[in-house]
Order: sequence, then C-alpha cells, then structure tokens
Amino acid sequence: MTAPAVTVRDATEDDAELLLSWRNDPATRQASRSAGVIDLDSHLRWLRRVLTAPDRILLVAMRAGTPVGTVRFDDEGDREWEVSITLAPGSRGRGLSRPVLAAGEQALAARTDAAAVLAAVHPDNAASAALFERAGYLEDAPAADGFRRLRKTLH
Repeated sequence: MTAPAVTVRDATEDDAELLLSWRNDPATRQASRSAGVIDLDSHLRWLRRVLTAPDRILLVAMRAGTPVGTVRFDDEGDREWEVSITLAPGSRGRGLSRPVLAAGEQALAARTDAAAVLAAVHPDNAASAALFERAGYLEDAPAADGFRRLRKTLH
C-alpha cells in the first residue's frame, strides 16, 4: 500500500498556535536565523503580516489530514524566492522533508513565475543541506550571515 501523499494548503490564523509550537521547538530554533523563543502576541503580529503580504507564501504541509510541517517562500526579486521549511517535531525522521519541499515547490510554480528557489542553510544543519542537495539545489554565493546559500533553477 502506498503512503499518503503530502499536500499543501495556505496557512491561516487558525494555525497560529500550532505554527508557534513548531517554531519554538529547540531543534527548529537551533537551525533558524533567529534562535530566540517567540511569544504568542509577537507570533500573531508576524503571522498576520505574512498572510497578507503579496511577496510571501506560507503553506502548511498535510499528510493523511494531519499537519506535518510548513513551507514559506519569500520573494527576493528577479523571480527568485527563498524557501524556509519546518517539519513538525513528531514528523522528523519519517522521510517527509523531501515530499514537503516538493509540494511547496509545486505550489510556488503554480502561483508565481518563479525562475529559481534559494535556500539558506545553517552551517551545522547537515540534514537540511542534504535535503536541498538531493532536491537539486546547488551551492550559490555565500550568504553574509554565515549560512550556506543553495539555489535551484525551476523549469
């Protein structure tokens, strides 16, 4: 029997507490540009801005009706979008990162004229680097913040 596919849907304000719990997970914070704990009020302000921003796409990845992660895309200009992916703590180690990323990329391609996707990877995050490399991302110019920069050209 085939495992249920990963799909994505638009995030909503109803997802706020779930997304915040994933964001404040210690492993997620360790791999993030901003490693501090976020409070609910700050998170709600951020989420409302993201949900209404024309240059951002925030998706919740679903598998068998259960949220398993998020994919966010930020428009960097010149038809390039930066991707950020987070798996729910309970979904890690289950082979879901690649399907979550692929579903997000498909949604981005369907909604925009994106030519490329960029990924900023914490230098200590070998799992994330391996994910993006397996998905066809190649080393790009180094980021000023010490993160590795990877780039994938979309077809």
